[in-house]
Amino acid sequence: MCSETRPNAKPETVGGNSKEQNMKHLLLILTLPFFSFLQAQETSDTLTYARTVIIVPEGCSAKSKFEIIGCNGFSAQWLYLKQEMIDQGVDKQLFSQLEQQLDFTKKSSIKFKSQGEAFEGYQYKIKNGTSRILGLGKVNDQWLILNLGFDKAPRKNDELSAFEKNFIEL
Repeated sequence: MCSETRPNAKPETVGGNSKEQNMKHLLLILTLPFFSFLQAQETSDTLTYARTVIIVPEGCSAKSKFEIIGCNGFSAQWLYLKQEMIDQGVDKQLFSQLEQQLDFTKKSSIKFKSQGEAFEGYQYKIKNGTSRILGLGKVNDQWLILNLGFDKAPRKNDELSAFEKNFIEL
């Protein structure tokens, strides 16, 4: 057999580890994001809404720490925005994109409070009879777009559950 010597050959070990150990470490590093993703997909019993922790009602489960869907006819999702995004009109673009996804028959302006802070937006009557409210406001110094869904459009605070009042007060 002929033995070949390469001038720039890499050693079989790096930092005292063998190639096999390095590959195991690399595999571990590559799988961590995957497991983090799976963990993020698990349901949660609390929501984090602009630095406020909200307990999910019994019988409901949050899709993530930032979204709850189908909780006794109510859903809530929110998207945080930076001040620069507001200054550049990104909020208006997002409203437009969200609105294009709604199959609505009626749109009206609405002002409401969320966590005691003023919000402005629109209420939509959806063709399937449900209602959606999209609003922009600031909670705990954090700008956000709030996307709320209701089986039946609320008209006054007594029609809102204690859980819903975490997100909206009319």
